[in-house]
Amino acid sequence: MRITGLTALAVIICMLYTVQHVAAQNQTDSLLHVVAAYKKDDTAKARLYIAIAKTYYLKDAAAEREYAQRGLALSAKLGYTIGIIACNDEIANSLFVQGSYDSALYYHTQALTYSYKANHISERSAIHNNIANIAVRKGFYTDAMQHYDSSLYYALQTGNKTMEARAQSNAANVYYKMGNYPKALSYYLKGLAIHEAKGNELDAASELSNIANVYFRLKDYAKAKQYNERGLQIHRKLNAKNRIIGNYTTAAMIFDAQQQYDAALTVLSEAAEIAQTVGNPFLLSVIHGNMAEMYLKKNDLPRSLALYQQAKAASENMQDAEGVAIAQAGIGEVLCKQDNTAQGLPMMAAALNSLKEQGIKEQAKAVAEKIAGYYQNIGDYKNALQYYKVYDAYRDSLAIGQAKEEAAQMLFNYEIEEKETEIALSVAKTNNKNILLIASLIGILLTAIIAYMFFRNAQRERKRQSDTLKQKEEIEKQAAKLKELNDIKDVTFSVLSHDLRSPVNALTGTMMMLDEKLMTPEEFSMHKNELNNKLQSVSLLLENMLYWAQSRMKGEQALEIEKLSIKRKALKTMAVLKDAAMQKNINLTHNIPEGLHAYGDANQIDIILRNLVSNAIKFTPDGGSVSINGFSSGSNTQISVTDTGVGMNNEQLSKLFNGLNIESTKGTGGEKGTGLGLQLCYEFVQQNGGDLIVTSTVGKGSTFTISLPNTI
Repeated sequence: MRITGLTALAVIICMLYTVQHVAAQNQTDSLLHVVAAYKKDDTAKARLYIAIAKTYYLKDAAAEREYAQRGLALSAKLGYTIGIIACNDEIANSLFVQGSYDSALYYHTQALTYSYKANHISERSAIHNNIANIAVRKGFYTDAMQHYDSSLYYALQTGNKTMEARAQSNAANVYYKMGNYPKALSYYLKGLAIHEAKGNELDAASELSNIANVYFRLKDYAKAKQYNERGLQIHRKLNAKNRIIGNYTTAAMIFDAQQQYDAALTVLSEAAEIAQTVGNPFLLSVIHGNMAEMYLKKNDLPRSLALYQQAKAASENMQDAEGVAIAQAGIGEVLCKQDNTAQGLPMMAAALNSLKEQGIKEQAKAVAEKIAGYYQNIGDYKNALQYYKVYDAYRDSLAIGQAKEEAAQMLFNYEIEEKETEIALSVAKTNNKNILLIASLIGILLTAIIAYMFFRNAQRERKRQSDTLKQKEEIEKQAAKLKELNDIKDVTFSVLSHDLRSPVNALTGTMMMLDEKLMTPEEFSMHKNELNNKLQSVSLLLENMLYWAQSRMKGEQALEIEKLSIKRKALKTMAVLKDAAMQKNINLTHNIPEGLHAYGDANQIDIILRNLVSNAIKFTPDGGSVSINGFSSGSNTQISVTDTGVGMNNEQLSKLFNGLNIESTKGTGGEKGTGLGLQLCYEFVQQNGGDLIVTSTVGKGSTFTISLPNTI
């Protein structure tokens, strides 16, 4: 049932997405009346448009977007930066609710870019939070955690307790999806404490609902129902319809666990009606998947199949990877129940692989168990055993602590019973005259034995848990290290074979032609600049390879943090790369004030700037321009490299900083590249306590903005 896997988190993220807006209809009407009578196009009118858009949040996405777009047009005309940021963010909110995640990401990124340009730090926590929520929806959990960390950082910087609580809660959502329920619960409780202290009813209710879902996972249905009811009461009071859907789906989870399928379908139908009225396709697709599960359990296969197919199509349209996998597993199970295992089992296996890749343990466990059962039913015991092993692995990882406690208790009970039997036999052989005395002594002895055994078993259990944990951690570390070293080896050989061979062959061939007098010195001089560019390219590639491999094989190195002149760094970078720019007739400039500085490791900052400018030149056509700009932004210094090159689409942007998945891309002049430089830039910026933001438009160019601390 998808409500036992995604619904809880799906609803949670809808609940926690961006700064929440719940307003009465009369507030909207009042603002509409005011803006209709307001004739002057000024910042006050822009703020009115923003306020109206906010009142439509979670109620009417189209109206929210319409007024935010009006506000954006007016703010852009007036150069009103705060308005531009707020309107971009509000447009993104409306798109998120409708499942248009790539478009929402574009507008959030625009808002973030303007916040850096104008040094508006107060909005960044919410924007990073929203971008992280999109990453969760698309299954990019590592990216999500990075943005949640940024959200928490800026919340602490600005003293925004509400956003601090949201960042805590959203990080808990990821732990929840990964099956780490105790950690998720601890984060939810932190968020709840902050919201209750601040009097944020809506956010406190969200945390209550989150806690209910955790207790459901822990199979404490009484507590789950108690917390869910508390959250539902507040949501009804505030008419928060999307959140009421969440409470209904949690109630359905509890009914399902108690095998009350008709009751679960009743509340799911009510939830679907609300989702339909508020225009939330994501939640509607989740609910349809849950209803399909209920009909499957009731053996109504045609209705179940239709709903699963509907949920799968909607999830594919919204790029909801988890939703697609769960619906696909459901379709496969329906086919298996219809005795079509030839089609059903491969579909379920593909869904399981997708869930494993996304790290969604609870759903992966359930699907693995079902696949094993169907293979067992058709007599394929080899495959059945294989999938039971997968199921057992997930079950153990989700409940290993409980299993250890139960085993320790069973051992303790067994030893107590054994001693009690020995004492009873001894008493039976004792002379009746001494029975009272002996019984007293035995009572004392029994108490001492119990105390001793309790102490001994506690010590033994602590030592066993400690030894087991250490062994497990050591094995996992070794396995992870071996995998990482193998990946490094693969990437290194890939780069050496594909990206280093070509320029070296070109240099070797040219020198050979010169030695064999197939090329005159005059002709060689004509190719001198091109050869210099190739040498610089090879030099930068080798330097990147060296730093990249060292950072992974030795771990993070100690940084030598010092005060750096940004103008001096920019001029040094331009001096190194001026020939490459001249070769393509690219105008390479800078706009950095004399006194601008930042703190960082000099070597790493040199490599960052050299890679970014080299990349900009690589992807800019002949006659274009590349500029390095810098300005102070509170406690940070912003350094941007902007080009008029080919630009990137959203898919390319999402793949820029994804670890070992390094792709080679040719520049506008056929230049070779590995993607290694950008990955190195991203890691070095983070090691220096900074951030790297990328904005790009296809056909117009890209801007890479580095944020570094300007105070220690």
